[in-house]
Parts: sequence; structure tokens; C-alpha cells
Amino acid sequence: MQRTKLKAPFGWVGGKTQLARDIIDLIPQEHKTYIEVFGGAGSVLYQKEPSKLEVFNDINSELINLHRAIRNNPQSLSIYLNDLLISREIFNDIKSKHLRGRNNIEKAAFYFYQLTQSFGSKGDNFAMAAKSGRKPKNIYRNFKTISERLKYVTIENMSFNKLISLYDKDDAFFYVDPPYVSTESYYKNTGGFGLKEHEELAQLLSNIKGKFLLSYNDSVIVRELYKGFNIKSTKEIRYTLGANMHGKKKSVSEVFITNY
Repeated sequence: MQRTKLKAPFGWVGGKTQLARDIIDLIPQEHKTYIEVFGGAGSVLYQKEPSKLEVFNDINSELINLHRAIRNNPQSLSIYLNDLLISREIFNDIKSKHLRGRNNIEKAAFYFYQLTQSFGSKGDNFAMAAKSGRKPKNIYRNFKTISERLKYVTIENMSFNKLISLYDKDDAFFYVDPPYVSTESYYKNTGGFGLKEHEELAQLLSNIKGKFLLSYNDSVIVRELYKGFNIKSTKEIRYTLGANMHGKKKSVSEVFITNY
């Protein structure tokens, strides 16, 4: 599958910016519907060429509201963000909910601000905006382009099991990027994700009609859950797991798992 130069407009914990090209190269051409089960920032979606039908999903309702605002109201969102000063006080007010959005656009703006002005895009601790890349004008200047890319994408907000059951067909392709084993606590608003959910996901994927590509951390648990499928080791990726400026980067060995 062909790649594009479009990039996700914000970072995300466990985002696939570093692996997007490798993932896209493994997507089979012969599919009609492309479905991202754990969408996050959309790094893979934005860098791949459009499929005939596309579905983008995440269980995090704040995140999905942000994606929908970028798609439906890119200019209004940009204008609102342009009026927000970069300051620790505003960040803390948003984080503590002292500042609450009055509508979906304001809610999206606050959530975007919290992600882009924090260490590791975790939304926990304010990061000084010394880097030009964190300045709002540099981040949201491509909202209009992102909006055009999302124009015909169906954006869902549901659990992985409901989504997979709803969209599973012979011509469906699922890209699945769940919270990694033993790092689930770094992912927020997931509705709870632990060993039970990892097992449920494996059971569900083992019985689908369509094809799937799963990205995971390489672990004994993962290899046991998917021992009947194709497992390909890939390069080590360094992620910032710390919540502040002293957060250390951790190298994670990753695997791609497919049923084709």
C-alpha cells in the first residue's frame, strides 16, 4: 500500500509514528474496509492512502470528540486555540476541570491543549513551550488538510469487541494496536484494560472473517495468546513513559502479528 506525507496533528502514548511505514507496507491491497480498532492519534491512518471504506475508532470519548472537531470544524477549533495562551496556570485549570468546555469545540480545544502542552502527550504535567513544535500555530496549521483526509472516514466511539463484531466481513482489514501488556496504566480513558481484555481480544481475532495486523510489545504472554498466528519481530522502539521532564525513555521490542 502507498504511503503519504501526512502526519497526525498531536502525539499519543504508544503512538505508531516510528512504525507507521512498516505497518503500512504490511497492509494487504485486497481489502475493501479498513478499520482501526484502537485509533489513538491516527498515525497509521494519516500516513496510508485512503481505502474504499475507512473506520476509525477509540473508546476514549474525549479523544474521539477531538478527531470529530478536527474533521467537522477545523477553522473554529483553530481560532479557539489561537486565543489560548501557553501557560502552566491554564494547563492546570484544564487538567483539574476548573476550565470546562461549553460545547464540543471548546472541549476538543482543551483536550488538544492538554495533550500538546504535556510531557509525552500524557496530559499529566505541563511542558514548557521552548520547542517551536509545541507552539499552537505550528501544530494546528494542518487542521484543514487533516479535515479533508477525515472527510469520508467513519469515526466510532465504542469498545473493541463491539467494533470488531460490527464491522467483521470477508473484505475487512483490521489494524489493531491495543494497550501493551504491563503498560496499561499509561493509557487513559480505556474503560479498564488488563489480562482479561488481552485474552478476549485474542479470542475474538482468532475467529474473525477478515484479516488483521496486530502490533504489540514482545512478551511471553503475547506470544502465548497468538501462538497460532504469524509473529514477526520488528525493531526496538524507544518510548517516553515518564510523566515529567525526568521521565526516562524505555526501549520496547515490538512484534507484528497477522492472520495472513
